Amino acid sequence: MELGKTIVDLEGVKVPIYNRERTIIDAFRLLSRETAIKALKMALTSKSNHYLDLRKLQAYAKKLRFNISPFLITATT
Repeated sequence: MELGKTIVDLEGVKVPIYNRERTIIDAFRLLSRETAIKALKMALTSKSNHYLDLRKLQAYAKKLRFNISPFLITATT
């Protein structure tokens, strides 16, 4: 439960959230494949200053026992 977790302070209230990489892995594990693939593609093509760390994504997938490789190959080609 601590993998990828950070604490954000919102007006004095500490709120635990997960980073982008953990959220995408959880989407594949817990949501539909269609939703998860859309999330992955959006994260890969994001123009914001927050880029998706593919090494971290693969490390989280390995720790959570999910094979993300076929989806990364599909989304990046």
